[in-house]
Amino acid sequence: CICEQGMDGNTFYIVKEGTAICYQTDYQGKRHEMAKLESGAYFGEIALMQNKPRQATVLAEGALSVLALDRKTFKRVMGPLDDILKRNIVHYSQIVASGV
Repeated sequence: CICEQGMDGNTFYIVKEGTAICYQTDYQGKRHEMAKLESGAYFGEIALMQNKPRQATVLAEGALSVLALDRKTFKRVMGPLDDILKRNIVHYSQIVASGV
């Protein structure tokens, strides 16, 4: 498990190699797959940008290599991309509202 739904999030991840599965668990304990994350995909931005707990669990599907940025590095490196990340968060929130 790379990150777990409901836990505090202090790290942003970029998939370098391999595949990870992103899913949410509903109130009945049922898993809902949200996305398959492959090379170039990223996750963890919601917890960092909105100071919220992790919105989903991400599990490696076999061998996985990720680049991990702590909160301070994320703000410094990704700051210029803030608007793009915020748009993605809005899109993700709409998917969650309609699907789970």
